[in-house]
Amino acid sequence: MITKEIQSLQDFRSAMKCKLLLLLLFIFSISECGYSQTDDPDLLERITERVSEITDKPVDFSEISEVTDRLRDHPINLNNTNEEELHQLSFLDDRRINNLIRYILTYGTIYSIYELKVVDGFDSSTIQKILPYVYIGPEKENHPFRVNDLLKSGRNQLVIRSGRILQQQVGYHVDDSVLQRNPNAGYEGSPLKLYFRYSYSLFDRLSIGVSGEKDAGEQFFRGSQKYGMDFYSGFISLQNTGIFKQITLGNFNVDFGQGLTLCSGISSGAIPGTGNIRRYAKGIMPSQSTNEENYLRGVAIVLKKWKFRLSLFYSNHKRDGNIIGTDTIIGNTELVSSLSVTGYHRTPKEIENKNTIREAVFGGNINFKNSFFSVGFTGFRSLWSANLEAKKYPYNLFYFRGNKNLNFGFDFQVELNDVFMFGEISRSLNGGLSFLSGICFTPDPRLVFSLSFRDYQRNYQDVLSNALGQNSLNANEEGIQFDFNASLAPGVGLKGYTDISRFPWLKYRTDSPSLGTDYQIQLDYSSIRSVKMFIRFRDISKQLNVKENTLPVNVLGKWSSTTLLYEADWQISASLSFKTRCEGLRNKNENQNPASGYLISQNVSYKSVKQHITLSVLYALFDTDSYNERIYLYENDVLYSYSIPAYYGKGIHSMILLEWAPNHWVDLSVKYGQDWYSDRSVIGTGLDLIKGNTKSELELQYKVKF
Repeated sequence: MITKEIQSLQDFRSAMKCKLLLLLLFIFSISECGYSQTDDPDLLERITERVSEITDKPVDFSEISEVTDRLRDHPINLNNTNEEELHQLSFLDDRRINNLIRYILTYGTIYSIYELKVVDGFDSSTIQKILPYVYIGPEKENHPFRVNDLLKSGRNQLVIRSGRILQQQVGYHVDDSVLQRNPNAGYEGSPLKLYFRYSYSLFDRLSIGVSGEKDAGEQFFRGSQKYGMDFYSGFISLQNTGIFKQITLGNFNVDFGQGLTLCSGISSGAIPGTGNIRRYAKGIMPSQSTNEENYLRGVAIVLKKWKFRLSLFYSNHKRDGNIIGTDTIIGNTELVSSLSVTGYHRTPKEIENKNTIREAVFGGNINFKNSFFSVGFTGFRSLWSANLEAKKYPYNLFYFRGNKNLNFGFDFQVELNDVFMFGEISRSLNGGLSFLSGICFTPDPRLVFSLSFRDYQRNYQDVLSNALGQNSLNANEEGIQFDFNASLAPGVGLKGYTDISRFPWLKYRTDSPSLGTDYQIQLDYSSIRSVKMFIRFRDISKQLNVKENTLPVNVLGKWSSTTLLYEADWQISASLSFKTRCEGLRNKNENQNPASGYLISQNVSYKSVKQHITLSVLYALFDTDSYNERIYLYENDVLYSYSIPAYYGKGIHSMILLEWAPNHWVDLSVKYGQDWYSDRSVIGTGLDLIKGNTKSELELQYKVKF
């Protein structure tokens, strides 16, 4: 067994060296014919689709766009900015940001936004992207905090949304006699989904946010939900007050280094296929997301002096846990098998698991940064009021178990002209180590590439780690990733990546050490005004237990998935645009016949400036062999709501979204979507089952600014 594992490791390293050499030769061969780097497709669309592929949990993607939403209300003054602020614009890479900073230092005040055209990397497309988030102002701006400004200069926004599935679902129509025998046979609440979001901001000094959400099936102002919404989130944050860069009370997210030691919430950095896989840590950010997984709630302080930044936080709140043991005398929870992350409280069983375990997390980060070098140290302590004791299987032998943990790590970044080096090393209380390092290189404005190495030991334990990797946890993984973004001609770009990984210990459905690969290449084309399109090829392979195996032990076989995607965005006129998408995939598993699927969609968007109306219509056809061949499709949605459904089987999806803004402070939205299936007579399973082959959903939203 040991000999085989050593041989597997040697084969893995040989394969990485060979494939890396071929890729380097390929990239350098194309760099001679480039001109200017093309822009990425919509980053938000890529992030949401990628996250949806790897999780079936409900996710509030609004936290990804919270930064850009905040910048729309308080844009960046280009004459009074720094590298840290500009990194909030995720579509600006290191090269563009550094060129802009150098230009301002060399030539002084910028008098027009279109002066940026003379800055290397800022073409017309890039300038159009940053326009909503920047402005040209005086070099020094000071907004003192005065009580009189709270009402006069503050900006308020309120969003209220409701929606529901129109067809009857089994969980809402259960006889009382059935519920008496089995209380969990039906939902406690109505099928209505409710959401609200209020935000207030005063210049760059004060911000307040409150959000609430009720999922379908949950009660509202009755039963277990006496206070209305099932989940509330909010914060009060004071910024830029002397040495205090930020003071936040309430909900917040933390993000330091490369996310290996500490990153709560959804990571929007290090997206493969962009040419740059170095993450930009956001530090401590106030949050009003309704994500009920890994959120922090308490107090956070950021102090900044000279070139040092100190971030401290303390979080303490209750979380849902799957109870497996209680104190028989006082009734306190003593054992939970896992922390529940669905956020659903619709049945008595789900309600019983609500707020069953208290979680306290406290720690901080200290960072030193100058013009070319950054180094930081992060440490935090986690405590739970009950022991986490997942049922033991061979594959989860090294998972965290207990009621306390300690994680600390060291991160660095070095900039040398067009070379960026970065890395982070982290350790958990049990001695487990994880390491991530990489280099980003821009040898020419026409070419960007990155190379990253990772080694996450099998016994590394960190519930708030969110770094680059193929596993759901940053543990039991070794890998190398190469990423490039090159230009072939004006408006024509080529980008891609390869990720080769090894898993030294067992995984779910993989009963021995295994290997995996992930390749993607994409060709982009964009004209100056009207057309933007790309074609993308992706191939994923990994080793899984072979089904229908006649041997006394499980053996591994190769599973692979190949995807080909074409997308074109046509701007017909200032008010009319078309978006076409064609995607096909083919899965192949050992000892099984290949399975395939496809999806074809057409989106039409119309915007009338005079009538203040925006209309978006989507029509999609899909045909897949099974759920394993599901295809995700990002579609337009109302503000702060994101729809990335998984399509499988045979059917048609249609959607219409109508937005009316009669003036600049009121916005009304209506969305209707319908799925029709030709291969089934029921939709869904369990309490969500619909008797019929049609599923329709209606959503209404009202937004007001004052």
